[in-house]
Amino acid sequence: MKAPATHRIAILLFTLVALLLVGPATASASPRGKTAAVQRLAIGGARVVKGGKWQRARASRRRQREAARANTGPKTAGKAGTTAALKPGVLFDGDFDAGFSGWHVQSLADRATLVGNAPQGSQAARFEVQSGDVEPETGSQRSEVSGPTFNAGEDLYIRDAIRLPDGNSYSVPWQIVQQLHEEDWGGSPGMAVMLDDEHALTLGSGDSSRTFWQGAPLQTNRWYDLVYRVYLSQDPGAGFVEVWLDGVPQKLVNGQTKMYGETIQAAQTYLKAGIYRSKSSTGTSIVEHDAIVVGTSLAAVEGA
Repeated sequence: MKAPATHRIAILLFTLVALLLVGPATASASPRGKTAAVQRLAIGGARVVKGGKWQRARASRRRQREAARANTGPKTAGKAGTTAALKPGVLFDGDFDAGFSGWHVQSLADRATLVGNAPQGSQAARFEVQSGDVEPETGSQRSEVSGPTFNAGEDLYIRDAIRLPDGNSYSVPWQIVQQLHEEDWGGSPGMAVMLDDEHALTLGSGDSSRTFWQGAPLQTNRWYDLVYRVYLSQDPGAGFVEVWLDGVPQKLVNGQTKMYGETIQAAQTYLKAGIYRSKSSTGTSIVEHDAIVVGTSLAAVEGA
């Protein structure tokens, strides 16, 4: 004898309710598996966001550098931030008379400023990094500007006027004040001017695997005119470096005025100046830059 329809419906409803009650209990019996799934989603999301942010930052830097090159950069008729013609043999003239126009700035707003005590023109750039600073685009202890891009096989003379004002109190595992950083490169730059705890400059690779030149400690409140010649090559037998400080040829770590070694790690590299230091650094770093010029001869950059 079949149960009445109303009884069958009641049984079905009871079964459905029981299944719904058992389902969550079964799921909660293995919370580790559920948590792992949630963690995978969270990590995956973070990677996407982080990767997207990095991609956007890198694309932004590239667009700004390309715009700077199109208007004022190397091999054009413009000086950074102006429409003044470049002198013969000069590929890029990056003083700061027009502020940071023509540069891509990576810095907290009040850490990259302009000062009037300039060795050339009307003003220089002042970069500062303090303990705990986090530059938003890269998440680093950094206050830097990025400039033009150059290619492997180019023979460049790079000039940079550098001054350490009063107020430096830093302690750093490493600190870069100027660099040639490869495009689309996640590692250290192939060429970097480093500033150590003794206020001495070093020119070499950013990971310190190659050192070309080690300078004496710099005096504070004094402008130094640094020029180095670099032939950009991944071949350690072809790439080379020469250095001048205040017009005086410098002996490199090999005892000569010219030293061979790898000077670029990819097809292209771009110029940066300011301060970039280890996240474990403490204290305050302050460096001023001016008269950043790239050319094809020593005479060209010295006379810019």
